[in-house]
Amino acid sequence: MSMTGTAMEEAVSGVRSLGGEGENHGLPRNGQRKRQMRIVRRVTLIVAVAWLALVAGTGWWMSQRILTEQLDSLAASAEYEATTTARVMDRLFTEMVSVANMVANQAQVVQLAARYRTDPPGAIDLTRQQRAAQFTRDPLVRAVGDFMNGLASDLDYARIYMNNMSDDTVTASNWAEPDSIVGMIYSGRPYLLEALRNGTGSSFGIARLNKTPSYFVASRIDDDSGVPLGSVTVKFDAPDVAHYLTGRHVALIVNRQGRVITTSSEPFMLRNVAALLPPGTIAPPDGEEELGEPMAVRALAEAGQTDQWLIEGRPYLLRRQALMNTPYRLLTLAALDELAPMRTQHLVTAGLAAGLGLALILLGGRIATQLAERRLRAEQDRVIAISKAAERDLTIKVRERTSELAESNASLKAEMDRRHGLEAKLRQSLDSVNDALAQQRDFVAVVSHEFRGPLAVIAAAADNLSHFGAEGADNIRLRATKIRQTVKRMSILIENVLAGDRLDAGEAPHAMIETLDLNDILEVARAGLDDDSAERVRVLHGREVLVRGDRYLLEITLQNLIQNALKYSPAGSPVTVRLSVDPEVAFVDVEDRGTGVRPEDREMVFAKYYRAAGQRTNGSGLGLYISREIARQHGGDLTLVASRADGSTFRLSLPLVEAAGRDDPVSGRTTPLRNEFADLGED
Repeated sequence: MSMTGTAMEEAVSGVRSLGGEGENHGLPRNGQRKRQMRIVRRVTLIVAVAWLALVAGTGWWMSQRILTEQLDSLAASAEYEATTTARVMDRLFTEMVSVANMVANQAQVVQLAARYRTDPPGAIDLTRQQRAAQFTRDPLVRAVGDFMNGLASDLDYARIYMNNMSDDTVTASNWAEPDSIVGMIYSGRPYLLEALRNGTGSSFGIARLNKTPSYFVASRIDDDSGVPLGSVTVKFDAPDVAHYLTGRHVALIVNRQGRVITTSSEPFMLRNVAALLPPGTIAPPDGEEELGEPMAVRALAEAGQTDQWLIEGRPYLLRRQALMNTPYRLLTLAALDELAPMRTQHLVTAGLAAGLGLALILLGGRIATQLAERRLRAEQDRVIAISKAAERDLTIKVRERTSELAESNASLKAEMDRRHGLEAKLRQSLDSVNDALAQQRDFVAVVSHEFRGPLAVIAAAADNLSHFGAEGADNIRLRATKIRQTVKRMSILIENVLAGDRLDAGEAPHAMIETLDLNDILEVARAGLDDDSAERVRVLHGREVLVRGDRYLLEITLQNLIQNALKYSPAGSPVTVRLSVDPEVAFVDVEDRGTGVRPEDREMVFAKYYRAAGQRTNGSGLGLYISREIARQHGGDLTLVASRADGSTFRLSLPLVEAAGRDDPVSGRTTPLRNEFADLGED
């Protein structure tokens, strides 16, 4: 608009100069008029070209900047969602492996596998129903099937089943249902062959009975001598896994051949998107699984950012994420459909601005021409007319500029409202997830609370039975002792399960922090053992060792370490607990006489629910995980400092009171400790 005013001033100046020359030199009126008109047209053309160039350049720059910001926002959102979803998938797959290992090491499962290690001669000639009838007549088959059914229901697995060395299904979680798979012979299944060969096996496939795409994870069953007896398989249907792929963008889990095996968008399911995988990561077909129908995929070479692809005619921004302990890969696709309409909107806006400005420039040129013509009639009238026209034109330009600014502000407000709406939807989604997690924690707390009452009654009954039994009733006292030991293990398991759930929840209520002597904590932990276990535990301590922390949580940590050492040591072998200090840290070393921890398991033993393959002892896989978390929240740590064939040593390190006073790790890091675990041992 300012250029139009300048052009008018130049035109008026030209008219004035020409008018003066005409008066001075006596040029004819028609000659003056033609000369003035040429100057006005030239100036108008220059201004129009400059205006169009300015609108084109500014519009292109603003459009590119807005599109780049939108693309960066989508890229950041896709990257965050890919990272978060990958963590969820890693946890699901790790949980499946842990559950398969746990079931394969369950005592009744091992007993059942040993009983039906191979099919008797002629079993192959029987129908599935006949083989199933033979198996289900065995009460142990039904008991193990019920155990698998309860576990599968709790974890939302499709099925858990056990096969013998003849690939015959001995029992399953659906053994009592009409569509039971008991008696089915699964010959040639890659996950079963891999499990019998390497200890564990996994694969993805389409179930042959219900045609459901599913994940299969198998674990080998060994006897005490390491002889294979069969395998346990956990089946998790892909549609159930897809429930965890919630988010704003499309999430795909693909195998090494590029086939989509789980997705949050149904059109991608079981299709092949091998072109999206990184170069060199695509594996050749293994002959077991189909490749899937290929999708039309090509890279957008003209895109401003990398990893932009056109899939079935729609543009997407791609983010890849490898999954731990699986051959699969997570792909996150952010749709770019909204960018094309945005470009069109920018083009239309720039065209309207250019047209409006051009119209104003032409109008200004016309006005300048009229003013020039009036100048020829009378000098005074011309000056007055030009002044009024300039004032009027300035007012029009101010109003038009004000209107443009108002339209821009309205457009900006609409964009802000749209983004606020998206933020509100995101907050609602996060609130829904948090509500679901809160309901899960409440459920775990209620179940744990309901277990404590019956356990307390059982423990009291065992005490009464032991104290008031008849003289010489050693058998009764022995059974009462076993009942108390079982109640003790169940109580510790409940405390660990609830503690693990609270640790995952990340709650932060206030702590009950005090200065403690580790010697007292060790004595309390040793006093909680039964007589046989207490005789095996040797505690080596000396002078007073003061730390700051929550007494209850530290007792849980030391009880877990001592119970773990007793459980994995041969019966009657000693367990040594040694307390030592350096200038700033206190150490508690718990040394057992077990077989040690394999190198590949030395970090995984601290994972939640993880139990190493081949272990014959019962357990939940929570003790070491919870103990390390409590230690770290106290400013210390729990590590495996030694592991040999004749035993392992776990070390708990905590800052001394002097070190804690300087760095204040407890007050800065463990404030949310006490109430987080306060109701573990209370009813």
